[in-house]
Amino acid sequence: MIFRKFPLFVFILPLLATLNAAGQEQDTLKAVRGAEHSLYADANEQNCLRCHGKLVYSIADTVTGQSRKELMAEHNFVSPDAYYNSVHWSFSCLDCHSEGFRKFPHAIETRFETGWSCLDCHGYDPTYAKYKFEEIDAEYQKSIHYTATEGAFTCWQCHDAHYYRPLARETGSQRDNIFKSNEMCLHCHGNPDIMGLVTEKELTMVLPRHEWLPDPDRHLAAVRCIDCHTRMSDSVLVAHEVMSADSAVNSCVDCHSQNSILMGTLYKYSAKESRDQEGFINGVIFSNDSYVIGANRSKFISLTGMLVILLVLVFAGAHTIFRIIIRPVKKYYE
Repeated sequence: MIFRKFPLFVFILPLLATLNAAGQEQDTLKAVRGAEHSLYADANEQNCLRCHGKLVYSIADTVTGQSRKELMAEHNFVSPDAYYNSVHWSFSCLDCHSEGFRKFPHAIETRFETGWSCLDCHGYDPTYAKYKFEEIDAEYQKSIHYTATEGAFTCWQCHDAHYYRPLARETGSQRDNIFKSNEMCLHCHGNPDIMGLVTEKELTMVLPRHEWLPDPDRHLAAVRCIDCHTRMSDSVLVAHEVMSADSAVNSCVDCHSQNSILMGTLYKYSAKESRDQEGFINGVIFSNDSYVIGANRSKFISLTGMLVILLVLVFAGAHTIFRIIIRPVKKYYE
């Protein structure tokens, strides 16, 4: 009898919520980071961060004994706080940089040492198989970033090894994910000095190139650059084959339709990551703040609709009250 009074999901929801909370607790334990938990924090400070971890550092002449302060070049500065909260927080600096960097001033040849790539550590390792680094690398090598620069554009141009954090898993909302992803693109495409490191091509302004959109600002705030500028991938969650500008999406129907490409890019990624991290209930039902395609709200229509509903309720209420008042009078005359 009790099942007839209460639907089955009333009993299932508490169980799912318990399992969901347990998953969240496990993820929280995995995410413990910080200098205080690093085995190499002291060595990193002594060897590297005492200079590269400060915007102002001291330099001394061992012959004359004179010393003075210098400003650290922006591209040589590494924020200790950001580093110890990145995915590589537990590493020693010298795990990736050669022993030649122990000596100061650094020998000129250290600046020409070959940097590690993602596959050097993460490739062909069952531990990281679920991230499909090999397929990502194959896509990247077909991208315009790689082919147009003859390999000068590397993973690190987008994913700084000192600061990298998985955006979708470690940002507060879908909009934060979009903002940080686009910020990554604009770091180069909005700065001619940085672009000059990999190409002699003149930088074109981003917004004017997107004026064909009905509302460029709203689109750029609601969609990642890579959703229009990469080739869709069925197997990799975040596509890495960046296409040339003339191959990018330039049709409204590609997004604003039942078979929207965003269902296979932006929403596919965010839904899976949210579900894996927060569980089905929290991640899919309660925390779903996805941008709904073709359903942008118009303030005028929203206010008009609310006013109509309010007037209907007022009329219905007044009609009810009027009927209640006149009923005794009507009975009296009858």
